[in-house]
Amino acid sequence: MAEITLARSLPAALKGAPHVVLLAPRARLRAGLWRRVLGDDLGPTVEAMLEDTAPGPLGACATTWTDGARGRPRRVTLGVLPDRVSRHLAPSRSHAVEECVRKADLRAPAATVVVALDEAEHLLPVAVAIGRALPLFRRASTPRPAPEVTVVAVDGEGRPLAPPPEAARAVEASRWVAALVDRPPSEKSTADFVAEARRFLAPLGKGAAKVKVLEGAALRRAGLEGIHHVGRAASVAPRLLHVEHAPKGKRPRLTVALVGKGVVYDTGGLHLKPRGGMEGMKSDMGGAAAVVAAFRLLVAARTPWRLHCLAPLAENAIGPGAYKPDEVLRLHSGKTVEINNTDAEGRLLLGDAVSYAARVLKADVVIDAATLTGAQAISTGKRHAAVVSNRDALEALCVRAGRASGDLVHPLPFAPELYQAEFKSEVADMTNSVKDRNNAQSSCAAQFVYSHVQDLDVPWLHVDLARPAFYDGRGTGFGPALLAAVVGGLEPAHLEARA
Repeated sequence: MAEITLARSLPAALKGAPHVVLLAPRARLRAGLWRRVLGDDLGPTVEAMLEDTAPGPLGACATTWTDGARGRPRRVTLGVLPDRVSRHLAPSRSHAVEECVRKADLRAPAATVVVALDEAEHLLPVAVAIGRALPLFRRASTPRPAPEVTVVAVDGEGRPLAPPPEAARAVEASRWVAALVDRPPSEKSTADFVAEARRFLAPLGKGAAKVKVLEGAALRRAGLEGIHHVGRAASVAPRLLHVEHAPKGKRPRLTVALVGKGVVYDTGGLHLKPRGGMEGMKSDMGGAAAVVAAFRLLVAARTPWRLHCLAPLAENAIGPGAYKPDEVLRLHSGKTVEINNTDAEGRLLLGDAVSYAARVLKADVVIDAATLTGAQAISTGKRHAAVVSNRDALEALCVRAGRASGDLVHPLPFAPELYQAEFKSEVADMTNSVKDRNNAQSSCAAQFVYSHVQDLDVPWLHVDLARPAFYDGRGTGFGPALLAAVVGGLEPAHLEARA
């Protein structure tokens, strides 16, 4: 498990480093930035590497070995980044940084990564991207010594930039989420998740995070039938994890609720997923992990808002107690739902939890994050989460936060008039799955969640991060940096409804 340290001294980070990776836009490298970082000893070699390496859209790497004499590193890697990126990508080039660090083959005992930034604010998304390229979880029987990685950011002239504390915290939070997503389901029951969340939040200190857990029958007593039914067949009972932070001092102007889907494993229920469709469903709690990690980031950054974090947790298992097609559930909102697809279970958890946040906790804004639909990847791709909101300013804030944090998002239509009809039931207020799977599935799934707070018109933001949370078979840690940036930039004006 690679350790990552953000440093501010370039000479100290380079001294004795066996492997140095320099990441910079091609124009910066050609202008001589590499000389200010690496010196002149490797001049002809580096010039040749740079001449022969075209960045392409995702960056490119070239590596050379040296004799290690006179304090030179044994390996030098140039990560040539594109000079420009399109408007729907992060200006920090974090996507290309991640690709280049993966290709750089960082090995034990140590490596130093020097990255040139256009703006000091780009350090956080770039650091998160480097962490994303170095996953923590591994269970192979053959040991693989992990390197100690030192990251130094420099400006276009090669001058070091001091890392803000929130950058290191974001890296830790993102890597925690990725490792939890990667953990096998045998080690990730609803009880395991709660225990791991308590451990992760403990450094916030006494009183900073008040934890409450509703479990099993207590869910029914609280009117949380959706969470209870989805998880009732599992050997470990379903739960609602509720963490609260009340800032000291003046009364906060806003109460913010973060809600994350926490299906710790999804078999599909009695509508059992086929072979090939169930593998990877250990990632179906990525939203719950993301909101817990974002909660810690926000409290550490001294958010001025009252903050609630809700993680509805369940294993969608099969067995004699499994909830069945044709059942009619009354969710927390009071609305009844006819089950026509037991594999559309996450929205039942979210419907309960967003209603609880709005009606019981009296949240002024509800933000949910979920690995909700496979259709999300069709809608917005592998790297951009899908966003739906009933407030245009809240949607715009999230898009900006995505570009700033490197956790990219793109909006989908919010049109209850068009989508609610997809859930028409003959015996209940709605079904839980659509009639027409070709009609904007991700927007429709979001609409189901929203329908449980629609009568309140509470400001609501939905992030479907199904594919960005789990990429090429690994957890990515997507979400904490994004959600922290959204709440960190939140103002009452973002919550106003516009005619």
